[in-house]
Amino acid sequence: MKNVVLLLLVIVCFTGEIKSQGVTGKLVDENGAALAEVQLQLYASPNVYNAISGSDGTFSFDIITGLEDNQLPTGYFVSDNFPNPFNPRTRIGITLPNSGNVKVEVFNLLGESVVDVIEQTFDAGTNYIDIELNGLPNGIYVSRITIGDKYAVVKKLMLIYGSQHLTTSGGVINTQLNKSSNNYLETVLDSLVATSSIIGRKTFTNLPVFVSGTLNLGDLIIERYCPGTPTVTYAGKTYNTVQIGNQCWLKENLDVGTMIPGIDEMANNGIIEKYCYNNNPTNCETYGGLYQWNETMQYSTTPGVQGICPPEWHIPTWEEFNTLKGAVGGDGNALKREDQGIGGGQGTNTSGFSALLAGFRDDDGGSFGGLGYYTTFWSSTEGGSAAGAGVLFLGYDNGVIGLYYGTKTDGFSVRCLKD
Repeated sequence: MKNVVLLLLVIVCFTGEIKSQGVTGKLVDENGAALAEVQLQLYASPNVYNAISGSDGTFSFDIITGLEDNQLPTGYFVSDNFPNPFNPRTRIGITLPNSGNVKVEVFNLLGESVVDVIEQTFDAGTNYIDIELNGLPNGIYVSRITIGDKYAVVKKLMLIYGSQHLTTSGGVINTQLNKSSNNYLETVLDSLVATSSIIGRKTFTNLPVFVSGTLNLGDLIIERYCPGTPTVTYAGKTYNTVQIGNQCWLKENLDVGTMIPGIDEMANNGIIEKYCYNNNPTNCETYGGLYQWNETMQYSTTPGVQGICPPEWHIPTWEEFNTLKGAVGGDGNALKREDQGIGGGQGTNTSGFSALLAGFRDDDGGSFGGLGYYTTFWSSTEGGSAAGAGVLFLGYDNGVIGLYYGTKTDGFSVRCLKD
């Protein structure tokens, strides 16, 4: 009896209450990697809720729900269930101005369906639907009554064994929805919009209806690869792609050509040549090749030329590197893979660019250096001097994105950009 009284107090205290409840979830890419710092807007008409995904991709919205008057149009009425508490059957009265389809669903407070859906077509007037929860544990349940796929009302049901039975002749007092009754409103989640300079704008629709408590949307997947082009196969090797803002990049450094010793200069001989760090071919497999500028450009000086990139891809221009820098807010750590760099230079890879600190080949004697410390990418834009061209530079101990001019005869990495 004491438990019954406590449960009744919960019902009384709930009546008319407006409370904050939650919608949670997690943003991930197609590989399950978390997507951080994404602006989120949840549209639940007439309200819009805002959140930002955390470093682990999780997000949470506080949803304000409450009881309101007259949620059904004139002529429609839904009664409180009677009896309530009940054991184990209760009845709901539904008044319709015209014939229509009525669907009744019952859930526990975890949002799990506990009985078969009841769906019937009723004539105009007052009709009754019985709900039986025989065999289920004592507690509060939620019934959602949907009328003609247009209107929905949510009622709280309290099952307590030993309480009042519904008699076969028992009627129901038909009452208009009001704050003194034991109903509360479901919230229809219209859409969830995820936006950032990196991923662009992604919209999730067909979200579940939020009733009460916490609704977990689970993992929401945003595919990071370029639309229609998840991979590119070129010269016997397959590269992944990544969409960053309005740019489509190869996700790995280019590794194409025939290795030559670091001490040699590359030549315009009709053969694509590459350096591998410390003259070790396995370093090319991991970090990609290192190339002099002229070889990268295939001896053209036209900005945006294909060069050694696959067909329909090109060597990025200085301006396109600037666009990439803007997309990540100037944060070099967003471009580096998570296992690259230390301290203030630790990679976060929120962009998906997955840069490796691949080092360089020095034009002074053909030595190699900087593996694990630096990486430099060629642009297709000349500058600084006749012997220079634009590069993008990342270091191991800071988050700076350096855009400056390198010496054309040095050996740097190449990332290709889709035309």
